Amino acid sequence: MNISTRHLKAFLTLAQERNFTRAAALSHLSQPAFSMLIQSLEESVGVRLFDRGTRKVELSVEGRLFETSAARLLAEFDNAVGELNDLVALRKGRVTIAALPSLCAQRLPEVIAAFRSLHPGVEITLHDVTSDNCLDLLRRDRCDFALTSIVSATDLEIEPVLSDNFFLACPARHPLANSRSRKLGIADLLAWEFVQQDRYSSVRQQVDAVTYPHQLKTVMEVTNMATAAGLVAAGVGLAIIPAVARFNFERPGLVCIPLPTQLLSRQISVVRQKGRQDSLAAAAFVGLLKEYWKV
Repeated sequence: MNISTRHLKAFLTLAQERNFTRAAALSHLSQPAFSMLIQSLEESVGVRLFDRGTRKVELSVEGRLFETSAARLLAEFDNAVGELNDLVALRKGRVTIAALPSLCAQRLPEVIAAFRSLHPGVEITLHDVTSDNCLDLLRRDRCDFALTSIVSATDLEIEPVLSDNFFLACPARHPLANSRSRKLGIADLLAWEFVQQDRYSSVRQQVDAVTYPHQLKTVMEVTNMATAAGLVAAGVGLAIIPAVARFNFERPGLVCIPLPTQLLSRQISVVRQKGRQDSLAAAAFVGLLKEYWKV
């Protein structure tokens, strides 16, 4: 059975007009071409849909039954095409992002605000979670892409979009606060106690890798960078922080000392499932993000 929307439109037009000449004119077809279209439809369904009299055309019993279904099918098709057009024009759609909390707090909000202004009909969902949770959501199809730090993964595609260096955060009265004029090394850090991110954090994993085989003296583990900033300000310990989280530590009594990039640096990447193409909305968001982050 080969029935097209052209068949359905012709059928509904004839059902309304009850006249081949008028229905053909409304369909912008010659009467012979229109008659062949109706005949083709009837041959496809295997039943006569119209009773043709000398003066008028009436729906057959089967035609009256088919009329409701044909109208519904054509309306559903038109709605589907309209929905697709809205998606192509970014009048509708959805973007789900998993991103590091530090990015969600400072770098992402302006991109989200700009995107919503450009495409108010596109819904954005944001998961602000640690790196491991970002990747877990991605692998479970709970987000379109992740914004996190990752070196390699065989099942994922990694596209760097932001370079991120590191700082040592300490009280202004701390002995290391006077080290801003020289480069700090691992040996300078081993004697002091640190407030560290938990072991699921990408920051903690990178710090542990850089300091291996040594370990920093961990006095406390926290998840939130704002918590770490409060503890450092209170003198509980020092902290190694990425540049994207530095805003948490910009408070009186604290200083942030750059660590050498050859010692500690990372790339923030757009991470996707391998072989998976971005939706139109997700692609537009990533494109805008690159504009704002100067990629």
